[in-house]
Amino acid sequence: MKKFVTVCVAALCLGASLAHAADKKFTIAGIVFQEDQFMKSTLLGMKQVADKEGVNLLTANTSNQISKEVQVVNTYTARGVDAIVITYLDPAAASIPAVKAAADKGIKIVSFNNTLAADFPVSTVQSDNSLLGAGSGKAAAEYIKTHYAGKKEIKVGIINYKAQLPPESNARQDGFWGEIKDIPGVKLVAEASSPVAEEAIKKAADIITANPDLDMFFACNNGGTIGAVLAVKNSGKKIPVFGIDLDKQMVGFLKSKDDILQASTAQDPVKIGALAMENAVKALKNEPVEKKIIVPGLTLTRTDPAAIAEYAKTVK
Repeated sequence: MKKFVTVCVAALCLGASLAHAADKKFTIAGIVFQEDQFMKSTLLGMKQVADKEGVNLLTANTSNQISKEVQVVNTYTARGVDAIVITYLDPAAASIPAVKAAADKGIKIVSFNNTLAADFPVSTVQSDNSLLGAGSGKAAAEYIKTHYAGKKEIKVGIINYKAQLPPESNARQDGFWGEIKDIPGVKLVAEASSPVAEEAIKKAADIITANPDLDMFFACNNGGTIGAVLAVKNSGKKIPVFGIDLDKQMVGFLKSKDDILQASTAQDPVKIGALAMENAVKALKNEPVEKKIIVPGLTLTRTDPAAIAEYAKTVK
């Protein structure tokens, strides 16, 4: 009888332990690297899932500083968070050691927006940057065929952000260029790097000054696209711009009668953030997790005002 009681008590203890684990309130850190609409939207997606799952969500912005990224990750590791959901400033090298140390302590690592050059993250959620560039490239190819048919030389300027994140920026630029490079007369005459609008305005203006007969701009991210549009507007010229990312301001540019921004291809940052958080929670619950998820993009062109109006309902 005593042995039976002992077994029953042990079983009850095990059941209580499992119930406690299932009911545990997880603490998860969400880390972004700059204060723009895309990053804000990814955090919104994380928060939606965190609220639904009862997760204690901690957030941090590393302000485009790799030293701060390392510091923030180390702080959360020392605090003993259950998981870290992060987009990296140097996913090929400098970002690895701090998150590896966190993973070695049992903290689940989920990457979003870019891919760490390591296999220990439990999941990665991102767009395909080459396809994002190709989306705007296809729109640019159509524009060239419609507006520049027979023109001997079509001069293109590009605002990228390869000084900040070379792999992402290069993939977007290559995706765009791959759609127009074989069109007769297309020529890349200038490129500059800037991830933020304030700096991109000046760099795009310098390109216009150096190339007064510029035919087209492509910009690889939100800040670059906004900068290119405003630089063209300030110049008084009619240079079409093709970009990446969408927010309220970009939608306004697509609807504007100035006819500058022709098309832009958006990621789905809310969905990216939500899926990244969902995978972090699943990993903590020992549920199956997809190792890599590619979230499709969306290209809007000013030639499809109905699609622009529909998308406008989703941005504030």
